[in-house]
Order: sequence, then C-alpha cells, then structure tokens
Amino acid sequence: MFKRPAFIDQFRQSIFNKLLKNKHKTNEIELQHKTIYVLPSKLGGQFLLIALLNFVMGINYQNNLILAMAYLMVVVLVFAILTGYKNVRGLSVKYQSVNESYAPKAPIARFQIQAQSYCELIKLINDNLESETVSLQSKEKKTVEIALKCCERGAYGFDRIKIISHFPFGLVSVWSYIEPTETVYVYPQPIATEKLDTQLYDNDLHDGDNAKVKAGNDDFYQLTPFVQGTALNKVSWKHYAKTQQLLTKEFTSDASQELALIFNMLSGNNEHRLSQLCFLVNQLTDQHMAFSLTLPNKHIAKGQGINHQKACLQALAEF
Repeated sequence: MFKRPAFIDQFRQSIFNKLLKNKHKTNEIELQHKTIYVLPSKLGGQFLLIALLNFVMGINYQNNLILAMAYLMVVVLVFAILTGYKNVRGLSVKYQSVNESYAPKAPIARFQIQAQSYCELIKLINDNLESETVSLQSKEKKTVEIALKCCERGAYGFDRIKIISHFPFGLVSVWSYIEPTETVYVYPQPIATEKLDTQLYDNDLHDGDNAKVKAGNDDFYQLTPFVQGTALNKVSWKHYAKTQQLLTKEFTSDASQELALIFNMLSGNNEHRLSQLCFLVNQLTDQHMAFSLTLPNKHIAKGQGINHQKACLQALAEF
C-alpha cells in the first residue's frame, strides 16, 4: 500500500495551522459561520464526478434527459451542503474533564455537546480514534467521550479534536475543531513496593539529618481513625468497648513524624522508581496519611488529601 511521504503531511499541517490560527484553542466553542468548514465527502466527490460525466455525455449525445439528471445531481449536492451547514450551526461543544490515567492506558476526555435546534449524526474524531455518533433534540445536552493518543507517562498538550457530521446522505463533511487549553497527565504505572517502612524520616531530613525517627510513647496526642495494618497495641480498646469504633492512639513523638517519599532512596531505573513512588502516593492517600515527596528536580512539602495526591502524581508525570 502506498504511503504518503512524511514531509507532505508536515507541510499540509503547517499550512492548516496558519489558516486556523488560534480560533479553536478554547475549552468551549459554539459553531458559527467563521468556525464551520464544509466540503464534499469522499462519497460526495464520487457523486459530483458522476454528475460531471453525465453532463459530458448529455452534451456529446445532445440528450436532454441525461443533462437533466446531471443538473439534478448537482442540486442534490448543493442541498446537502446547505442542510449539513444548517445542521451543525449553533452547536455548542464544551470540554469537561479528562479521567485519571496510568500508563500504558490512554486517558479519556469528556465533552458536553448542546444543540440549539435538532442536530443529526455528530461525532468527535482524534486522529484515527472516534467517539460514538450522537443526535440531539433542540436544547438537549449529551456527554461524549473520546480516547486520547497519549499512553506513555508524561504531561501533554491537548490534541485538536475534530467535530464532524456527514448529514445528510453522507455526501458532505461538515466539521470544526476544539483544542482545550488544559494539560493532560499520564501518571506512571503503579508498581507495589515494600520500601514504605524504610521511608520514615525526621522533618529535618532536608537539612541534612538522615536519622530515622522511632515511634515513641511520650504523652498522649490524639485519637485517629484506624488504618488497616496499624499495630494493635496502638488501638484504643477502651473506646472500642464503649462505642464499637476502632480508633488509633497517637503520641506526641508520633505527631512529629513525617513520611518522606524520596526518589533516590529507591532502586531500579527512573521509570521503575517513579512507578514505585506512584504506588506509595496512592497507598498513603488511601490511608489518610501525610507525606512529602522529593524528586531530583522538585520537592513537594508534607501534606495529605486528594489535592496533595494530585500534585504529587503530576510531578511524577512531568519528571
């Protein structure tokens, strides 16, 4: 099978980018005259070619019936172009979100489509990936999902997503684009590690003190929800006897501890270390534990919760 040279695609893409400028680089777009493009589809091109051949035959043989057929076919194509344009005019497409993705699984982007009037056969295309085809009633909203091409760990700019319809008859391609300004993150593939128990360090670690902190039994500090794997001698059994709720006793020395996830303390190549850190970040977040993250090029201070987890995972993806 013949393959088009790469430089032709690059040249075509550069010209295309200059023509489009940045008018599609937005998280929400409403399709209007300046952002809608219409051309005959592949089937429409064949249809037009047949109409041209009929016209030539009609001229050569001076046959009015064949000429009438050629004119009728051109009228049908013009009608299809106008109807296809009217079908998508006023359509609103809004970027919603991208799901969390861990390599090598590609992320899924969600878009909300709303029609001002009845709209037929709309779908999104990202290179060779397509969403489902949807039709909408007037003022109806639908959420459409489409897979993105990025599947390796990293931070990516959004691809230009094509919004396209071949309504009616499949004779025309009516399309536009949306290019969200968000960054897409593909996190490292989580790999389980047994390194967690050796990552407990003093808060002064970053000042050069690498001494481990041992759990103490000084003064009582607080009660916290029980986390699976916690030593049973730290459970407040008196509280459990009264309320049937498992709580863990913390002491003042425990309160000064910090879980520090450190890239250089793990073994393996870069990707393997990042995968182990990804696993630990998720594990500690699920266990509602505070921790810091230290990479060769970045340090994230101690914290906990979903936002802290997201910041850490994004740092791992960008490394």
